[in-house]
Amino acid sequence: MDGDLAGSGVALLAEWLWPHVLTGPPEALVDLASATTIDAAGLDLLVAAHAYAAHRHVSLRIVNAAPRVLRVLHMAGVSALPARGPRDEFATSTARNLVPRQDTAVVLA
Repeated sequence: MDGDLAGSGVALLAEWLWPHVLTGPPEALVDLASATTIDAAGLDLLVAAHAYAAHRHVSLRIVNAAPRVLRVLHMAGVSALPARGPRDEFATSTARNLVPRQDTAVVLA
C-alpha cells in the first residue's frame, strides 16, 4: 500500500491480513508506517481483524500508526499498548505477550 489506508490499499491489506488471522501463525504484525489516513473501509478491516484475532487468541499487533490513524482506531475501540520497537511510535495489540515470536507474520502497509 502506498500512503493511505483507503480505497485499493484496503483490499491489498485484506489480501495479506486475513490469511494470517484466519490460519496463519499465532502472531501477526501490521506495520502502518506509510498510512497517514484511514477511511471507513480501512477502519472496518482493522476493527474486524482485531476482534477476530482476539476471539481466536491470535496476537495481532498494529504498529507505526500515524497519530490521526491511531485516534480513529481508539474511537473504534481498538485497544492501544505502548510500542515495543525502535521505530514504533504507536502500537495496538490483541497480544498478552508483546515479544515477537519467530513464526510472526508481518504485513507492511
